[in-house]
Amino acid sequence: MSQTANSLLTAAGGLLAGLAVAGLWALRLWTLLTRARTRLRKLDRVVLNAHGLVETLRSERDRYHRQATEDDTTRLPNRRAAIERLTHAVTTDSEVGVIVLDLVGFKLVNDRLGHRAGNTLLAQVAERLRRLGQSDVFAARLSGDEFTLIVQGGLDRTISVAGRAWGDINQVPFVLHGRQIDIVASVGYTTTDQAGRDPESLLHLADIAMYWAKANGGVVHGYAEHMGDTPSSGRPRDWPPHNR
Repeated sequence: MSQTANSLLTAAGGLLAGLAVAGLWALRLWTLLTRARTRLRKLDRVVLNAHGLVETLRSERDRYHRQATEDDTTRLPNRRAAIERLTHAVTTDSEVGVIVLDLVGFKLVNDRLGHRAGNTLLAQVAERLRRLGQSDVFAARLSGDEFTLIVQGGLDRTISVAGRAWGDINQVPFVLHGRQIDIVASVGYTTTDQAGRDPESLLHLADIAMYWAKANGGVVHGYAEHMGDTPSSGRPRDWPPHNR
């Protein structure tokens, strides 16, 4: 065999060997890429599952928060939410007013028409109070037939909101099962200018004023020192023990 042919064969052998090595590397690279794609797909599923879990947890958190702070009957914020709002409101530099409202004769509605009618009445009262809820008025149901309005404002603004609440309930009859029902509201109020910035005291003194309003036939009454420290019924406002 000539030297030229031998050289060609040697070169061809080297080329084939190189191609074989390159092929092995290509195969390995393809295998690695395939594994990487598989791992990425798995990672994507993990991320999607984690995202879904986070959304579920957020939804559950919001649901539990609503249950803890929303009244089922009226869909207004409940007593706990009102206390949280009031506790936060008194930390600001502006004046705050607290209004407590009670429905006179509500028990008769429950006794004569049933609890379902009573709940419907409470929901209708809540809707009227909700309409007062501008950015500076927070309406909530305390318990039973008692509601509160927390006003971001001084005495004049608090008196104005208290008067509107009283008028919206007293002056327009409610309709239950096709019957018109007249409800009288007793409304009491106080402000931080009078009672200071302790949230318990504010709610307590507004409660006392409400009982004086109730004793006078269902009117609007602001707290005054001569009323003392206990509602006319002798029942002070119960405050959650953890806030004492």
